[in-house]
Order: sequence, then C-alpha cells, then structure tokens
Amino acid sequence: MKLLNGEIISNEKYNDNLFKIGVFSPYICKEAQLGQFVNVKCANPGTMDPLLRRPFGIFDIEKKFNVFSMLYRVRGKGTRFLSGLKKGDVLDFIGPLGNGIDLSAAKDSILLIGGGIGIAPLYLLAKEASRMKKNIFFAAGFKNKDYFMWEEDLIELKINYAIFTEDGTWGEKGLVSDYIWNNLKSFKDYDVYCCGPRDMLKALKRNYMGTGNKVTALLEEMMACGVGVCNGCVVKVKKGKRGFSYKKVCKDGPAFDLREVIFD
Repeated sequence: MKLLNGEIISNEKYNDNLFKIGVFSPYICKEAQLGQFVNVKCANPGTMDPLLRRPFGIFDIEKKFNVFSMLYRVRGKGTRFLSGLKKGDVLDFIGPLGNGIDLSAAKDSILLIGGGIGIAPLYLLAKEASRMKKNIFFAAGFKNKDYFMWEEDLIELKINYAIFTEDGTWGEKGLVSDYIWNNLKSFKDYDVYCCGPRDMLKALKRNYMGTGNKVTALLEEMMACGVGVCNGCVVKVKKGKRGFSYKKVCKDGPAFDLREVIFD
C-alpha cells in the first residue's frame, strides 16, 4: 500500500452518470491483486472538500501500458469531481487496499454475479479467469439500461453472460437473483463470486444456504480511512455456531464468505 499520484490517461463517458477512468500507475499494475481497491482523493490539490477519500474497486489492469481503470457512477460531490477530470490531470490515491482473491485455488468453472456498480471489481476477476482458461459465466442485473455501454467491455472477454433489468429495457426483464435461483442446478459445480446491492446479496445468501457452492461476496461499504483505523466500515459475521464478530471491510475484506455475513 502506498500514497500515490497517477496521470489520468482517459475518463471515458458511458452515459450521463457512468464513467471509466484510466490512470497510469506502474505500482498498482504490478502489486494489485484481484478484488482489491484504491481510496481516491476527490478534491483539488490544496483543498479538502470533500474531506474523505472515496473507495473504488479496480475494474481493469492493462499491464502492458501500466494503466489501471475504475468504473464509477456520479452520485455526489466526490464522483462529480472525478467526472470533470481530463486526460493529463493527476489523481491522488492510496492503494492497493484490502485482501486479494486467489483464483488458482478456485474450481475450473466460475460464476460471477454483479448488481449495478458491483460489476466493477468482478470484471477483473472475469478477465483473469479467462486468461486461466476457466469456464466463466457472468450474470449481471440492473434497474435499467444505464450500463448498456459496459456490455462492450464484457463482449471483449468472449465469455458467456446474461443481463437482466428490472424494467426490461436491456437484456431480459427480471432480477438476477431470481435467475440464479431458477438455475441453481446448472451452476452446482461452480465457485461463485458476487458483488452488488445489499438486497441482492441477501437474496443470493438465501439461494445458496442449502448448496455446496463456495460463495464469495465482495462487500461495498462507506469508508473513511480505508486502512482499518476508523472502524467506519465494519460488518457483522458469524463466529462459531451462535456467536458473531465484527470485521472491517477495508482491512479484513472486501471478500467474505457470503454465508457468514449477517445482514441485520
């Protein structure tokens, strides 16, 4: 983990609220592991508004060019600042953060389940699993067609996938969690990695409680420090048969056994 500065190579606009920003950083491209994230300062140099950094999962790494990218939605002051950055501007960030995921121990078949911006860290998993010649299926769910341009990135991977939208404007109409429930037997020999809204993760937890699949969830939580000091991103996880403990998403995660996470 280092405090870093990187030149912005691109800040591609997918639609009014969805962007992919590419940053030159040999260190991140060399050291980052699957599932890790960076904590970004979303303010001009010399200013502290907004005060807190914003965490973003690493979407892609192009080692040949020493460029990593982040997929983000404009939701508030911090992401609005990011959307205004141009090629040649310099980004201030800390990373890589969190514990990485080792796909070498995973099964030969991988199921990725993403909801909304939760697709971001899963894309890099899909890319690496593809490089390892694993059998991959990516199921993604959205409210509407706002993420439509992202499908071009997915197509480049040449993997099997299915897309669902709640309003039916893109892909199939419905919830991705319902699709998984209806196809549990088809994916019984798959290791599962998921990331997305809490309601989606809760539904997936119910779906998989009676199965033998290994299910890893990449949790998204609001963070302050991003390095395990402030306790601002704790989640409750099972401990023993009846107990529980609190874990920090930034330091102990962001990857957790979905069945162990307690959603109050």
